[in-house]
Amino acid sequence: MILDSDILIYFLKGRKEIVREVLKIPQDQLFITRINYTELLYGAYNSQRVEKNLQKIVPFLDNFTLLEFDQEASVIFAQQKAKLKKSGNIIADMDLMIASIALANHQPLYTNNVKHFERIEGLSLKTSISL
Repeated sequence: MILDSDILIYFLKGRKEIVREVLKIPQDQLFITRINYTELLYGAYNSQRVEKNLQKIVPFLDNFTLLEFDQEASVIFAQQKAKLKKSGNIIADMDLMIASIALANHQPLYTNNVKHFERIEGLSLKTSISL
C-alpha cells in the first residue's frame, strides 16, 4: 500500500486514527513514492523551521520502501493524462505521477484526497472515513 502525502503528514502530526490505521499494515507492505518524498521535503524547506522539520521528516521517510517513477509509470502517466485531458478532467501532475507509480506497482493508494484520484481508471483507493 502506498501512503499518500496527506496520510504521511497526518501520521507525522500524530493523528490517532491515521497512526492506528497505518500501524495495522505490515511494514513490508508500506510504500511511499519519490513524489511523496519530494512533496514532504518541499514542505520542510518551505517552512519557518527548516532544520527541525528536516530532522523529523527525513528519518521518518527513510523507514519506508521508496518506489520510483520508472519507465512503466511514465507510460501509464502519459496514457492517463491524455485520457483525462480528452475528457476535460485535469489532475495535478504530481498526483497523477503518484497514481501512475501505484498502478505500475499494482498497489492501492491510501489517501484522503479522493477527489484528486477517483477519476484515474484502475486505481484502487483506501481512505479514512473518520477524517
